Parts: sequence; C-alpha cells; structure tokens
Amino acid sequence: MIDQLPTYNHQLRKWMLVFVFTPSFIFPLATLFIAARNKSIFQGRLSFSTPTLTIVLWMLIIIAAALFFLKRQKLFQENLQGLILLLLFIVGYYLLARIFNRFDINTNNVYFEADNWSWLRRMALEDGRDLGIRAVHPFSYILFRPLVATMSLFTSGNPYEANISVLSLAGGGCVFLMWKIVKQISSDEVNAILFASLLGLSSSHLIFAGVIETYIFSALCLLFSVWLLINNKSIYLLAAADITTFGITISNIVQQGITTLLVLGNLKRTTILFAFVISISIGLNILSKSIYPSNEYVFIPGNLSGEREFQKEVTLKRAVLMAENLFVYNITAPEPYTSIRNEMPRFNFLNGTINQYAWFGWPSLIFWLGTLILAFFYFLKDIRLNTSNAHLAAAMFVCLLFNYVLHIGYGVEPFLYSPDWTYALVLFVAITLGGTAKQNWFKIPLFLLVLSIFVNNMWILYLIAGKVSKYLG
Repeated sequence: MIDQLPTYNHQLRKWMLVFVFTPSFIFPLATLFIAARNKSIFQGRLSFSTPTLTIVLWMLIIIAAALFFLKRQKLFQENLQGLILLLLFIVGYYLLARIFNRFDINTNNVYFEADNWSWLRRMALEDGRDLGIRAVHPFSYILFRPLVATMSLFTSGNPYEANISVLSLAGGGCVFLMWKIVKQISSDEVNAILFASLLGLSSSHLIFAGVIETYIFSALCLLFSVWLLINNKSIYLLAAADITTFGITISNIVQQGITTLLVLGNLKRTTILFAFVISISIGLNILSKSIYPSNEYVFIPGNLSGEREFQKEVTLKRAVLMAENLFVYNITAPEPYTSIRNEMPRFNFLNGTINQYAWFGWPSLIFWLGTLILAFFYFLKDIRLNTSNAHLAAAMFVCLLFNYVLHIGYGVEPFLYSPDWTYALVLFVAITLGGTAKQNWFKIPLFLLVLSIFVNNMWILYLIAGKVSKYLG
C-alpha cells in the first residue's frame, strides 16, 4: 500500500494541473460569448484579402517553430504549460480587442480615460505620425510604428488587425513571463499556473490587454526585466529592456531602478547601468524627433511641465481611491460608474464604487482581501530574511509604494495606470505566500480565488460591452 503512494500522488498532481487550467481554458470561450452577444461592436466581419506573401510568411513561421522545438524537445516540454497559457490568453485578449477598439469612431476616454483611438492612430494609421506624443513617451513612435508595420505583413497589410494582434501578444507575453518567474521562485507548477492566471484574468490586464494603450507594453518590459535579473542574464539585455521601458513611459524606469538595486544589491553597478540607459534613451528621443517632428524632447523641462494639467489635489478621498485602485480594483473590479458625455459612454471608478459588486462578485473581493492580508503578514514576518526571494519581494513592495506616491497626485483616473503596478502586486503575493502555497491544502482556496475573480471580471466586461454597444453599434 505504501509503495502505491508515489503513483497516487503523481496521478493526483496530474489531475490538479489539468484542473487549475480551467479558468484560463474558459476565458477565450467567455470572450467569444461576449462578442456573440454584442455583434454590433465586435469587428468580426471585417474581411481582407490574403496575398501570397502573407501565406508564405505564416508558413515559414510555423516551419521555423516546428524545427526549433523538434531540436529542443526538452525546452518545449519545460515550457509547455506556459505556452498553453500564452495561446489561451492571446486568443482571449484578441477577441476583447476586437470588441473594445474601433478604427472608425473616436473612443478616447470611454474606457477609464484611455486614449485608445489616439494610440491606434499613433501606432498604426498613416495620419497618426502627425498626431503628437508628449515628452513622457520619449520615443514611442519608433518603438510602435515599426512593430505594427512589421506585424501588418502577417495581417495582409491591415493596420487595425496588426495593432490589436501586437496588443494581444503583449498581454499573453505578460502571462507567460509571470508563469516563468513564479515557477522559478516557487519550484511549483500549480502555483505558477494559478498566479499567471491571476495576472491574466485581473481586471487591469483584461481591460488594457484589450484596449489599445501603452500600459500593457510597459508591464511586459517590467516583467521581462525581473526575469532577466533573477536569471542573471546579460547586462546588455537588461539595458535594452530598461531603454524600451523608458521610451514607452519615463516614470517606469524608476521601478526598474528600484528592482535592479534591491535584487543585485550593488549601487555602483546600478548607477552605471541607468546612466547608460538614460543616455541612450535621450539619443533615441532625438532620433524619434528627427523622424517624427510632432514628438517632444524629453530633456527640455518645459515639455514635462505640461503634465501639470493631470495633477490632482491630494485629499483623503483621493488617498482612499488610490489605495483601492492599487490593491483591489486592478485585481477584482466592482461595477464601474457609467456616465454619458457627448453621446458616448464613460466608465470610471469613483469614491464609493467599492460598494458596487454583484452578489456573486463579493466572494472574489473577500478571497482577495484575505490573500492580501496573509501576504503582508508573511512579508512583515520574514522582512529580515537575506534571500533572493526576500529581496525581490521587497523590491515589488517598494515599487507599489512608488506608484502610490506618484499617482496619489497625478492622473485623472488611477485605474488607467494599473498595469504599471499589477505585475508587482501579483509577484509580491506569489513570493510572500510561496511557502504556504506549496501546501496542497492551500491550492484549493488559491484556485477558488482565481475562479471567483474570473467570474466577477468577465461579468464586468459583459456589462461594459453591453453598454458600449448601445452607443457604438
């Protein structure tokens, strides 16, 4: 009987792995259901010819991928679970992007103050090169326009398709990187799947991997930097990731500086690295300005002073709202406040929105708050530990504090910036609960947490899509 226990545990583990994939497997089906219920805004009937070049390119990619994994079967097997998650979330995010983005109607400020129509034009459309980008996005033009133009080779030259494809790939990439990082720091496959699913199904990533903006790309770069750091990868790769982050939004370079300093523990090396990063970034900003004159110089103080229009008065209400967005709304969202301006719907999270959960949404809030409290308990308990995981958890905590201080007085809608800190929050919880999460009994409430968040957030997306379809259909 005792000899049969290893076999029994192995079978139990296999079934558990299949079981924890359930929310992620259902996700693309749920988004397809939302699309089917809102055909008037789902851009599913767009058709375009498929030239020979596009067919050849896709065939070459498939052949190259097949040859790569045939020669590296071990690598394929090691990453199979992450690749499954990657594919599921790419499909789900792609469907959401088709629902929420229109190339023919200005939908700026509809989704939590996102400028998605403007960014579609800047990234993909011909007239976007003259639209202008503020100095806080130093060389977004030369990052996104070539990227989307390259992707358009695989979408028969359709820039809209290319843009939402790049967006969904970035969202799926965030999930894959979270899976890689958690698997490495916890050495537990179930934990990796659940925490990666938690990030992918969070309200922040469901919205901003489906609505064209820059924030999901920043999250991807921030996660990539973490992965590079914990694997002690080439300093040049790390610099490239940091430069890309700076080019998208300058404030996020601070998070990478914090993480690099606390993980490496070397002030001199960190200072040299970021002096190099900023120098190269300024050069790329000058290059971007020379190609796209509407781009602003980041090194001219007057250009950055324009950000004052987004400053908000620091009050107790603002402090509470920021805390709700930092720790709650970005993971499991209440029903947003909806208003109609200029015959367009607007969705926002206001003070008191936390009371607007559906009856079946309250379990997600209770599960999440319980998990968060437990994570902070273990963090404070183990705060003096001198381990790599403890240093990374401290880095994520400081990144959360940085975002709180930055956005308590900046930004009309705090939720708009939530991808910039949601990765840090999920990683913080995954690291601090690493020991407890390895226990089989804890995997049940962790799975229920992910499942309840999935149910709640898909309901929110369903409501948003339904309200939008009345005006944009």
